[in-house]
Amino acid sequence: MMKKWLGIAALMAFGVGLALGIADIGVRLANRWFPYFYCYDDYRGWGLNPGARGWYRREGTAYVRISQDGFRGPDYPRRKAPGVIRVAVLGDSYVEAMQVPEDKTFTAVLGRELGDCPLLKGKHIEAMNLGVDGYGTAQELVTLRRKAWQYSPDIVVLAIFLGNDIRNNSVALEGDRCRPFFSYQDGRLHLTGPLADSPAYRMWCAARFDYRDLRFLGLFKNTWEAVKQGAGAPTAEHPVERAINYNIYKPPADRAWEDAWRITEEIISEMHDEVAQHHAMFLAVTEDTSIQVWPEPQTRKRFEEKLGVSDLFYPDRRIAELGRRSQFEVLNLAPVLQSYAQTRHVFLHGFKNTPMGFGHWNEAGHEQAGRAIAAKVCNMLIRQNQKGASRPTEHHPGPFNSTHPAL
Repeated sequence: MMKKWLGIAALMAFGVGLALGIADIGVRLANRWFPYFYCYDDYRGWGLNPGARGWYRREGTAYVRISQDGFRGPDYPRRKAPGVIRVAVLGDSYVEAMQVPEDKTFTAVLGRELGDCPLLKGKHIEAMNLGVDGYGTAQELVTLRRKAWQYSPDIVVLAIFLGNDIRNNSVALEGDRCRPFFSYQDGRLHLTGPLADSPAYRMWCAARFDYRDLRFLGLFKNTWEAVKQGAGAPTAEHPVERAINYNIYKPPADRAWEDAWRITEEIISEMHDEVAQHHAMFLAVTEDTSIQVWPEPQTRKRFEEKLGVSDLFYPDRRIAELGRRSQFEVLNLAPVLQSYAQTRHVFLHGFKNTPMGFGHWNEAGHEQAGRAIAAKVCNMLIRQNQKGASRPTEHHPGPFNSTHPAL
């Protein structure tokens, strides 16, 4: 009898070992073809998985490496070396830019172009990519506070994707609530939402992202998306992308959108104020949506008529006006990129493995965006220098209480 039970136990152990071996092969295959780069974050809902590596092929093709602090690119020392100028670029998937090689992202282009700015000659520019897919301005404010200040940036660039960043700040409008939200009361922003208020919801969010880190769910999800790719894809006649809210092209029509806009504007203004308190330079950049920079004017015109608007730049103008009221610099990229795309008749969005003209920036889009941002930052430096501001000197270490001499 004992031998019988030992035989059964050995058989069970063999079965478990075989299953684990097969599972390990499955994970390795999933990591090879559909790597999952994300993990749960207590304060932001999710972030990039420190140390992750792999090829991203769902849109474009690029090898992606994640630093030990959870951002795309190399590891940076917390303390800056002498002669280094650091630029922290905050944003969502446009900044993260997994669709293109690391050195082709607009953050990398920005860093290279700034090296030619007359006031930065002889300085080493470190342009840090702090973007994470799906982030809104609330998560970007938290990233600034909990991550960016540890690296003592001289310049902070906030990249705002108006296609969904407004919606992201509304509990009523946003479907993915594994993120921080803010309310505005008594003249101040207050952290709110299920991630902040509910331990049970935080547990669910942690399980959601940590479970997916096993790659199995991601493997099946990405395989299915690859199979159905092309079905229902956006076209010039029907330029609808799931990630974009088309309510942004006109003034808010209800209370939920009014509140979403107000919270977004308060977050951006508070971010500017905090950057100013750290004596760093702040630039808000509004990214484009693909239809805004479609190279054929008649296609844009048909879309405007369908929406009942005279142009597609309402959200860009609104952020520019916020900058004027709150006294910070804003760069609206959409008009600049539209002119470039129309003049040269090129698509700045889309890849060989996705519909051209839609989705994220391709290498041409990143190149032009990086050049435009660098030119704006350089111009800001020149104007500030003309006003008698001193150039950057050594910064005191510390994530929250360091003082940064003005540029």
